[in-house]
Amino acid sequence: MPELPEVESTVQYLKERVTGLSIEGATVLWDRTIALTSPHAFCHQLAGSQIADVFRRGKLVGLRIVGKREQYLYTHLRMSGSLDVMAKALPIAPHDRVVIFLSNGKTIRFNDTRKFGRMYLTTSPDDVVAKLGIEPLSPEFTADALRAMLSSKKGAIKPLLLNQSFIAGLGNIYVDESLWRAKIHPLTPANRVPSPKQGALHEAIRAVLSEAVSLLGTDFGDGVVDGGMYTPAVYGQNGQPCGRCGTVIRRVVVGQRGTHLCPSCQRKPRS
Repeated sequence: MPELPEVESTVQYLKERVTGLSIEGATVLWDRTIALTSPHAFCHQLAGSQIADVFRRGKLVGLRIVGKREQYLYTHLRMSGSLDVMAKALPIAPHDRVVIFLSNGKTIRFNDTRKFGRMYLTTSPDDVVAKLGIEPLSPEFTADALRAMLSSKKGAIKPLLLNQSFIAGLGNIYVDESLWRAKIHPLTPANRVPSPKQGALHEAIRAVLSEAVSLLGTDFGDGVVDGGMYTPAVYGQNGQPCGRCGTVIRRVVVGQRGTHLCPSCQRKPRS
């Protein structure tokens, strides 16, 4: 599933190509892609408006749309979704679910093989993003803020970091990467992470995400995004030597999620 770096890569791709363009109309090819409103209302409300900005919130691609009223179009790519800009004349692909027609003769195509993706059009962002947690690359996400956030949480650290209402944008790949860098076992209770490692975790999350964003994310393992150049150090490296100590990387299951770790660098906590 695309995580923060891959979604940010999509946002930057769209920002360069569609900002300032008018929307002439839209076609919905798979009704269930549209949430919050009917497909007919979705198309009607988009027509005649203009794309003022493209942004990211957590794992959501956002378009701020202005016209008779200000609206926000959020897209959750889920497992297999992608947003591509291409000429109107190009034929509809088998897995295109929504096509948005632009004033320059091009289209935004939402292609989603597995049909899990969703598009939300609303005048109130809180309808979609109110429950999302702090942005990990924002100025508000400080080491002290993370310490305070962890202090009351007794559950294992990995499922907590995957919870989008706790921190928005992290997923399986970058949580594994961050915990490995901070030398924290994914089963460690969040409120038992020592203070030095809390600071290390904060630094690791920001460093891993920043590096991945600069490399357009990763296409490793899940084929998350074409052209992503970030190569994980631990995620998906089962059976390979740890790049830090040489111990063989192991794959375990934590919170029903495949998890990669170094059993030497990331010591399992005592019961």
